[in-house]
Amino acid sequence: MNRMVPALLLGASVLAGCADLTLDNPNERTAQTFWQTEADATLGVNAAYRGLQENGTYGRWLQFAYDTRSDIGFSRSPWGDLANFTKSVLSSYDFEVNREIWQHHYQTIYRANQVIQNVPEIQMNAATRDRIVGEAKFIRALAYFNLVSLYGNVPLTLTPAASPTERPVQVTAAVAWAQIEKDLTEARAALPASYGGADAGRATSGAAAALLGRALLQQGKWAAAAAAFAPVFPNYQLLPNYIDNFTDANDNNRETIFEVQFGGPEVLAAGSRGQNIIKMMGPCGVGFCDGEPTQWYFDQLSSERTVANQPDPRLDATLFYNRAGGMDVYGTPFATRYADRLGDRFWRKYGEWYKTSQDWDNPINVKVLRLGGVLLMHADALNESGQPDAARGFVNQVRARAGLAGLPAGLSQAQMRDRIEAEILKEMGLENERFLWLKRHGWLTDPARINVLKTHDPDFNLFEPFRALLPIPSTETNLNKDNVTQNPGW
Repeated sequence: MNRMVPALLLGASVLAGCADLTLDNPNERTAQTFWQTEADATLGVNAAYRGLQENGTYGRWLQFAYDTRSDIGFSRSPWGDLANFTKSVLSSYDFEVNREIWQHHYQTIYRANQVIQNVPEIQMNAATRDRIVGEAKFIRALAYFNLVSLYGNVPLTLTPAASPTERPVQVTAAVAWAQIEKDLTEARAALPASYGGADAGRATSGAAAALLGRALLQQGKWAAAAAAFAPVFPNYQLLPNYIDNFTDANDNNRETIFEVQFGGPEVLAAGSRGQNIIKMMGPCGVGFCDGEPTQWYFDQLSSERTVANQPDPRLDATLFYNRAGGMDVYGTPFATRYADRLGDRFWRKYGEWYKTSQDWDNPINVKVLRLGGVLLMHADALNESGQPDAARGFVNQVRARAGLAGLPAGLSQAQMRDRIEAEILKEMGLENERFLWLKRHGWLTDPARINVLKTHDPDFNLFEPFRALLPIPSTETNLNKDNVTQNPGW
């Protein structure tokens, strides 16, 4: 599971030799004959996990949708459509990034739905059967979490399509969130607290609880979110060194709650792959620098020094920049590699910066949920529930790991909200969180706050509240016009 996630292809093959000769392979397994054994169930859920590796899920584009569209990132890409996408401007709703986010999430949901429908009918160990179905429900919930967060009202499909002409019905975001909560509640009850050996990386009960908390948080269900997060913490520990979360040597570590498994070029022949995030967004020359951090974000990361009067270690773990004393960028000093652009900054997190080049297929797992981030989300939920002092202890755990002084007691809710926001900025850059924070705290629909965002990132000069949701791809609205309505404003 850690590196080899085989793709499962379900369907019959038909070879047409001539008009009146059709040969069917009697050994070919179909969707009707596949689901027979425990091994089949495992292959089926592995295929659903494989869906999380695609470009539109966690392989490439989500950081553009969540981070580069926010005020921590921008794009000067020569690929004009990509640069415009990061400004929430699309000339075609079928632009590759938008289309693949939609398509690959629904492909993953389809695979999860096959497992959820078919595995309960297999004669196998009951606990293993329930666990596999729980894994599929977690994967389905994760896919819908991203779809609802990015698109709002989406088609909800909970069973495999009965025919190619079947068209799912669009539901309100509230209905989709309710299904996410249901899936995660059921998954949490069915999943183990941990795995061993080759099963490392599968969804756990802690992952389901943490994602449930995040889903409730995103809906503004603050007290319920805090309650969902609370059971997660005893099973995980912060790593002493923040940067160790983002190297392949430390994948699936004790801070990890859930991460999408990736491998380097050596796993391509097995149907698995690496992630391309930092090849697309990494330093110019090493990567394509299609996404860059804003000056404002650099200022947030460098705004506070440790108790030992050193820079916050998350700055150097997250960004490359022309640091006093020098900083190597893939083995070459920044000042040498970028002598003509010393004021630029580039993303470092998720990169193989300890090498001299960056592979397309990057083996570093994408951290969907880890303790450092969940502690701060829990603090957010507590503070918005009117418990700022209870939130303080969770923020201080994260600050202590970074070597920063603890927050004082007695902060008001508004003061604590500002401190939590500042900490999330430092802790969770390029981890698909900033856009979600802005959305759940009302920044993307309030004209006054949008004016503030313009001072962080000039791209927000083009932003209007309707752009908080992406447009549904035209491929979907054209094929499913009776059931799907485009998001207002697009």
